Amino acid sequence: NTMSFFAGKVVIVTGSSNGIGRATAVLFAKQGAKITITGRNNFSLEKTKQLCVKAGAKEEDLLELIGDITDASFNERLVSAT
Repeated sequence: NTMSFFAGKVVIVTGSSNGIGRATAVLFAKQGAKITITGRNNFSLEKTKQLCVKAGAKEEDLLELIGDITDASFNERLVSAT
């Protein structure tokens, strides 16, 4: 059962503000994963967070970080925060 495979596992979804990244984050939310969502647009990332909660994610299992993954210092912060 793929639903239980991701339950409680930690995933990082880059580009979560829209498109494929947003859809991926919502899919992981439905499967019970602990999700770190990232993107450059605060408003869009907040919308993704709301969609993840609506899909079944718990607030405490979601971490949102605003930043650019092409920036090495952001990547370091992303990994340590997750």
